[in-house]
Amino acid sequence: MTVPSKTRAWLVVLALGLVAAACGNGEATGDTAAPDTTLAAVATTETTAAVNIDTQDTCDDVAAQFVSQGSANADLADPEVSATCDGDSIVVTSNGIPDYTYIETSPGQPGAQNLEFTLPADPAPADTVTDVPLLGTAAVAVNGVPIYGPTEGTGGDVLSLVGALSECGSHNGPAGFHMHLFSVSDTTDCLYDAEDLTDGPVLIGYAFDGYPIYSGNGIYESSWQLTDESLFATDTWSAHTYVEGSGDLDQCNGLTDTGGSYAYYSTDTFPYVLGCYSGVVDLGAAGAGGNGGRP
Repeated sequence: MTVPSKTRAWLVVLALGLVAAACGNGEATGDTAAPDTTLAAVATTETTAAVNIDTQDTCDDVAAQFVSQGSANADLADPEVSATCDGDSIVVTSNGIPDYTYIETSPGQPGAQNLEFTLPADPAPADTVTDVPLLGTAAVAVNGVPIYGPTEGTGGDVLSLVGALSECGSHNGPAGFHMHLFSVSDTTDCLYDAEDLTDGPVLIGYAFDGYPIYSGNGIYESSWQLTDESLFATDTWSAHTYVEGSGDLDQCNGLTDTGGSYAYYSTDTFPYVLGCYSGVVDLGAAGAGGNGGRP
């Protein structure tokens, strides 16, 4: 199924996203400048406001969000993504090819993969949070592209490597194409365009605990603070400290809105997408990749 960017955004904004309560390494870098991830110019909601998101109440509704805009790169394989409901799970399959313009920031081009991720169809809050993988896939975008955490193979922050990411917050690496953060660009197409965000948060993807991830740049502030800049390029998790109440979001970069719906939100600053998993998660069953959780 091919859905244009504007149509995909409209579908999401129509429901203003869906929540999972509903359905329920180091890569070489190039010479381009680090992406500008600040989306405040297109945000229309005050940072302190809680953006309520409506729920959809069937597993099929969630599965239907995994769609591709179609091929955007003549020299790459056509992007493929689909999702199906299987009992208590949603199974997402993808070849990992982006459906937006690929910008080479490291040697090589993305190759088609056989990816499969399994998400809970009915996510539930956990008694304790779970660390995101230090390396590898931590979530999956609605176009089937893996979403990684903030760490590069060096152990440092991905933004410590100037030019590592494209304007869209993504790049290719030994393990394939993936996103580290959410961004838009004035010069090329990304997962969404700036104009797609004018009505509020849009659905980016889903974490492996089943909760959705929305765009929150310029709307919400992370509660993680850079407390040891000397470690930024070598150990980004130790370089940052979660300071409860210093931002809008919890330790995992999420919040529960006034309607009772929990979701994660992307931010301009660390951890960019996920700080941890708030919900019950089985990373092995989900298909999370990398070298285990951070210490």
